Amino acid sequence: MRTIFRRRESAAPLTLDIYDIAYLAGGPRRVARTALIRLRERGHIKFIVSRMRALRAVDPADHAVERAIIEKCHPVGADAFSAVAKVRRGPEMKKIGRRLAAYGLLSRSRQHLTPAGERELESARQEGVLPAYVFDGLAAVEDERLRKAVRKATPYQDGLGAGLVRMGEAIEDADEYDRELDSASDAASASGSDSGSDSGSDWGSHSCGGHFSCGGGGGGGGGGD
Repeated sequence: MRTIFRRRESAAPLTLDIYDIAYLAGGPRRVARTALIRLRERGHIKFIVSRMRALRAVDPADHAVERAIIEKCHPVGADAFSAVAKVRRGPEMKKIGRRLAAYGLLSRSRQHLTPAGERELESARQEGVLPAYVFDGLAAVEDERLRKAVRKATPYQDGLGAGLVRMGEAIEDADEYDRELDSASDAASASGSDSGSDSGSDWGSHSCGGHFSCGGGGGGGGGGD
């Protein structure tokens, strides 16, 4: 189900879907996490220990971000973290950012939320239609195994590695909007703890660590999701 929000600013109608709102709430990482959760809930993917398997293709009418994640799960045995990282930097994600900037909800330079963006985000929250994890992140996901699996696919980085990643991505993609504002969540994820807060913004740098694979190839082991 795709939820569409329509507002009116001046004479022009404004149409936002769940991934637009997720982007306003937490940038590309929140969009990626929202897509993974929704794909899992609808039976398109399955998490097995540290692996992710695509069970079936999404409908062509579904969101471009969802289609991109499924497509990048092939060939079988592809690394899921790498696949999700590519989606977070891919054209589908950039299109969301450009559209929101065109609507005046993000600044065009560094894509920070504008006052209009903050109003849209709060209005969508007040409507109570979208899942809480769109606004509050993984802290709102009750399924602990799903929460861990999604975090492994979209982890935070800490220390020197994170600095190098941020530097490289700043050069490669100056308009990226995936900043981290919740240092407590970063520290908790870096230490492997599940007790840290996941409710803060997901505007963190892209990560390069971890091994979270997708596909139906052997290995895996252990119980399913």
